[in-house]
Parts: sequence; structure tokens; C-alpha cells
Amino acid sequence: MSTQTRPTRPRRRRWLWWFLALCVVWTLGAIAWAAVALLTPAGDSPEEAVERKAGMHHEQHQTAGRYYIPTYAIVENDGVAVLRYEVGNSQDSSVKDFLRTYDITAKPKRSSPSGVTYSDRFGDVRRTFTVTYNPSPAPGGYDYARITVRARGTDAS
Repeated sequence: MSTQTRPTRPRRRRWLWWFLALCVVWTLGAIAWAAVALLTPAGDSPEEAVERKAGMHHEQHQTAGRYYIPTYAIVENDGVAVLRYEVGNSQDSSVKDFLRTYDITAKPKRSSPSGVTYSDRFGDVRRTFTVTYNPSPAPGGYDYARITVRARGTDAS
């Protein structure tokens, strides 16, 4: 009687190949997901969306080469975009520079002893700028100004 032994393939090897194939597919899927996530441009932040709605986003005024960052940005329940800016009294940051940066050429209307209001249109958006000056101890100057922008689309009621 001869006993012949022949090499046997354990069943484990078949499962090993399936496991390795599954690992490769999972790795390729993770790489594809990461590529899409990294190469897809990010959307606007909520503050930038409010700036766009009000016509105050820096991409809408590229010729200025500069922009101001709002300290407050929200869309109210009635659809009005409200932005607030704090502007200093210096060469780099002033109300005059703010108005020039955003091409606001409307004539000012005095709303209070320390406030001025401007109204204009930017595309299909009606904007109202209220500038409130914080008086300075120096004569004729101000420490900073708070600019509040309220914008509503002209198609809205």
C-alpha cells in the first residue's frame, strides 16, 4: 500500500485573496473620495453668502484690490441681509476708503448728529449704509465708525 501525499491547498488561501482584493478596493475608494474632497472647491461660508447677497463680497469688487471683513453677517427672516463693519480713522481704514472700495457714490443724508445714511443699488440689490461715528476727543475726528449695511433684492417686497 502506498500512500501518496499530494499538496493540498487550504481553503484559507482563497479567503486571503478575497480579503486582499477587498482591501485594494477599499483603499482605491478612499483615495478617490479624498481626491474629490480635496479637488472640489469649497463653497461659501455663511458669512460670505450674506456678503454676496448684499453685493459686498470681495469677488464682486475685485478692482478695489482690497476689502473689509464684516464683524456681523446675517440674513433676517424677511430676507434682508445685514452686515456690520468697524472702520477706523486712519489712512488704511476709513469711511472714505470703505466707500471708495465698494463704489458707493450716493449722496449722504444726515440721520443723527453722529450718523450718516447712504442708499444705492448694486445690480438687483437695494442697499442702505448707516455710518455711526464714535466721537474722538480730538476736534473733528472720530475713533472708529460702525457701518451697518442692510440689503434687499429689488424683486422682494
